[in-house]
Amino acid sequence: MLEFNFKNILSSVIEENGLEESEIKSLESELVAARRKLNELRRSGEVGFYNEISNIAMVDEVKIAAERLFAKNFETLYVFGMGGSSLGAIFLKEAMCGMADHNKRSRVNVIFSENIDPVYLKNNIDSIDFKKTSFCFVSKSADTIEIVSQFFIVKEILEKTVENYKDNLIFITDKKSGFLRQYADENGIAVLDIAKNVGGRYSITTAGTLFPAYAMGLDIEKFLRGSLAYRDNILNKGVFENNPVYTMAAVIYLFYTKKNRNIFVPFVYGDYLREFSRWFRQLFAESLGKDLISPTPVPAVGATDQHSQLQLYMQGPQDKLIGFLCLKDFGWDFTVNSTGFNEFYYLNGKKLSDVLMNELKGVELALAINKRPSFRITLDKIDEFSMGELSFMCMEAVAVIGMLLKINPFDQPGVEKGKKFAYLLMGRKDDSLSKESEELKRFNAIPDMPY
Repeated sequence: MLEFNFKNILSSVIEENGLEESEIKSLESELVAARRKLNELRRSGEVGFYNEISNIAMVDEVKIAAERLFAKNFETLYVFGMGGSSLGAIFLKEAMCGMADHNKRSRVNVIFSENIDPVYLKNNIDSIDFKKTSFCFVSKSADTIEIVSQFFIVKEILEKTVENYKDNLIFITDKKSGFLRQYADENGIAVLDIAKNVGGRYSITTAGTLFPAYAMGLDIEKFLRGSLAYRDNILNKGVFENNPVYTMAAVIYLFYTKKNRNIFVPFVYGDYLREFSRWFRQLFAESLGKDLISPTPVPAVGATDQHSQLQLYMQGPQDKLIGFLCLKDFGWDFTVNSTGFNEFYYLNGKKLSDVLMNELKGVELALAINKRPSFRITLDKIDEFSMGELSFMCMEAVAVIGMLLKINPFDQPGVEKGKKFAYLLMGRKDDSLSKESEELKRFNAIPDMPY
C-alpha cells in the first residue's frame, strides 16, 4: 500500500510558499475532466497502458518464451534497449535486489546495454559466453538505430561462434512493421509483441519489461496485480475520495503554475529505489517536457544526496518541489551498538533503518522551517505488488498532469527531431528528412567558434 503525506506543502506550515487546501480542492472539476479524457483515450484504444496490465495472453506468451530460454540452459540474458525499452526492467532488477529472497529466484543472469558506448559493449561481450547467452533486442519501433546497430555487431559475432545462432536471439517489438519484425518473420527468430498503443515510457507492464523481469525471477503476475489493483482503486473513486494520486498531480501542477516551482525532485530514501528515480525521470520528462511548459525532474537518493544536493535545495533558489519516497519495512535491519562511545549514546540500540528515516524526517523539518515545500510517499516494502502499485500510480499521475497542462503526455516530438538529424549525419537519404536537411545546411554554413 502507498501512503501519502502532504502536510509540508500547506501554507499553515510553510506560510506564503505553501498552498491552501481549498486551492487544491478548487481543481476538482479540472481533475474530473482530465480523468474523463484519459478514460476516453483508454476506451478508444488510443492509449493502451491501462488495459495492457490485464492482458493475460501477453503474460502467457512472455512465460512461454522465457521457459524456452531456460530449457536451452542459457546462463545469461543480454537485453538491448533504449529509454522506456530498458529503464523499467532495470528499475525492477534493482528493486528485486532489495527483496529478501532474491538470490533464490534468478533463473539466468540478466544484463543490459542501454547506451551505445563501444567500450562498455566490448567489456560486456568479453565477459560472456556467446554460446550460453540469449540476446534480447527491445525496440517499440523495430527500427531504433542504437538497437539495430548493436544487433548487427552481435549477429556478426554469433555467426562466427555459434551454430544455429538464431536460437540465441529474441526480439521484442512492434507486432506488424519495422526492421526487427521483418527480420524475425523472415528468419524464424523468436519474437514478442509490444502493443502499438503503449508508448515506451509507459511500457513497464508490457513484454519489453516483463520478459527480462520473469527471466530474473520476478513474479510478473503479482506485479501486474499490483498495477491492476491500483488502477481499479483510483479509477472507481472520486478524484478526492481517498485518492492521493490526483492530489499529487494537483500539487505538482499548482506549485509549477502558481508558485514558480519549475524543478521537481523525486528524492528516494533507499538504494534499491535508485533506478526507480531514473525510470520516473524519463516518464515525467518525456511526457511533459513540451510546448515550453513543465517542471524539470531532478532525481536524488537519500541519505547520499544530503551530502551533494541538499545545500542547494535548502538555501538555493526557491524553485523546487520535493517528493520524498521511502519504505516502512526494508526487509532486513541492523542494530547499532555504540556501547562505550559516550558521544554516540543516542545511536545505541537504534535500527539502521531508523537512522535513515530520521535523516529523512530531519530534512523534511529543515525544509519546512525554510519555507520549502515537500511531500512524502511511503511504501510498505519492496515486492512485486508494491512495485506494480508504484508504477501505475506514477503513470496515471504524469498523464493527469499532462491533461492539466493541456499538453499531450503521450507523444515526444522533440526526441523525433533529434533522431532525424542523427539519420542525416549518418548519411541516410529520405524524403521525410527534407526539412531537417535544409536546417542542417543552414547550420553548417555558420563557421565554428573554437574559442
